[in-house]
Amino acid sequence: MISLKRFEEITDRELRRIPDRYKRGVAGFFVIPRALRQSGSLTGVYILGHYHTNNRHMGSTVTLYYGSFRRVFRGRSERKIRREISRTLAHELLHHWEHRAGRDELGDEDRRRLNAWKRRLGLPTDQTTGRDLLEALLFLFSLLLILAFMARLIG
Repeated sequence: MISLKRFEEITDRELRRIPDRYKRGVAGFFVIPRALRQSGSLTGVYILGHYHTNNRHMGSTVTLYYGSFRRVFRGRSERKIRREISRTLAHELLHHWEHRAGRDELGDEDRRRLNAWKRRLGLPTDQTTGRDLLEALLFLFSLLLILAFMARLIG
């Protein structure tokens, strides 16, 4: 596995390859030396990166976990690791743009993938996928009903 210093160099190079307009609104990109595992029943699943929304001191940030890359891509070529760094950065930036747009489709997809892992392992799954969209639609429907009722009272 490549060293932490080399990992940081590759990450910096991959970040320079991404146009600034796609990084707009992200206060910082960080490499953390430690590994991070999924919590709960999937503790064997490593998290490669995180998009953090509105860190109270900095704003939104992206973190890559070098230790997780070390565990997941042990023995892989630098080329493969560079590709995964690039994919992880793109994934986290997509979270950023969806967050700015008030969307979470990628978050739903991430949750679906984790649930698929849980099903394969015979573990209970979360049923939260798509809940936010359903709640938003229900709210809009209720709001329209209230507005229609008020318009009838006034008119």
